[in-house]
Amino acid sequence: MGRNTKKTGNSQLMTTLFLDLEKTMIHSWDDPIIVNEERIMSSIRLVNPDKVGIYSYAIYDKKDLTIFQDTIQYELEKSFQINIDPSLVFTVEEIAETIKQTKNADVRKFIQEYSKQKSFYEFIKNKYRNGKFILIDDLVDNSEVFLGDLNIQFLNPFLSMSY
Repeated sequence: MGRNTKKTGNSQLMTTLFLDLEKTMIHSWDDPIIVNEERIMSSIRLVNPDKVGIYSYAIYDKKDLTIFQDTIQYELEKSFQINIDPSLVFTVEEIAETIKQTKNADVRKFIQEYSKQKSFYEFIKNKYRNGKFILIDDLVDNSEVFLGDLNIQFLNPFLSMSY
């Protein structure tokens, strides 16, 4: 079995899609108007995920997470025809603590040090043992990394494609 193939039998790799918020699905945290609906929906259909989560630097802490769950999540699910798994919506505090492996990580410093692409790679590598994890984000380059039973992909639906 090749390293780049899904496992066969009962242990097929689950595909988990993470979506960025600002400039990808909504205009901004302070102006959460839905944007790029068709483009993002096309990307979601292409990925055909088993689960969907949110990986965004807009959700700093538990307070922001509550705001997201109470005011933004339903609109995103309705507009993009997805179900967001609440266990897959992470705050920047949780992301930083997972990567830095310490409590009370400095969130502002973390954001300055870690691009979305670098942080997603480190986060997935530290948190999961196997599976296919894809991040759709306006700030990443299209790429794919294989680490044993982990497959990490980055998809920027706004980069021009060559035909």
